Formats: sequence, structure tokens, C-alpha cells
Amino acid sequence: FLTAEDACGGTMRGSSGIISSPNFPNEYHNNADCTWTIVAEPGDTISLIFTDFQMEEKYDYLEVEGSEPPTIGLSGMNIPPPVISNKNWLRLHFVTDSNHRYRGFSAHYQG
Repeated sequence: FLTAEDACGGTMRGSSGIISSPNFPNEYHNNADCTWTIVAEPGDTISLIFTDFQMEEKYDYLEVEGSEPPTIGLSGMNIPPPVISNKNWLRLHFVTDSNHRYRGFSAHYQG
């Protein structure tokens, strides 16, 4: 069962906002599985700009859907380049395994 601390993800609307991993800037938890969907106005695109990024290479990752290429897998210790959607939505899927925890990520989005 999920406790309030485990709840993560959801649908983000509005022209801008911030998405970050659970507990950020403290360590994310193990076995996390979070999905956020950012929805902009029809006809708009979304830019996602990472301000912080730190996760266990290969084992913990953030998958971004809705841009070019269709699915981008992000992991490791480097801040990824900005992601621009090619429609009016972006989906972020954050997955972690059962050991090694880091700060995770924080990103600012703009419609």
C-alpha cells in the first residue's frame, strides 16, 4: 500500500511549474515509480529545463515521452539538455531500484 510519502506523479497543467523527484533535494526513495504528465494548451509545445540531476547510472532513471526522439532515457550525474515537446504534452516516468539513493532531479517546465 502507498503512504502519503510514496505518492508521486500526477497531471500538471498551466503555463509553467516545477517537477522534482520525491523528497527533493533530499534523497528519493527506493522502488519509486512515478509518472507526471504535463499538459499545455492545444497547439502549444512545452520546454522542460533541468536545474538539478543526480541518480544512480542505469539503475535509476527518468524516461521522457512526447518529444523527439519519442522516448528519452535519462540517468547518471549530468544535467541533461532541455527537452522540447513536439505536441502539447510531455510525460515523465521516474523509476528507481532497491538500493543507492541520490538527490534525484528538479526541472522547470514552460508551455
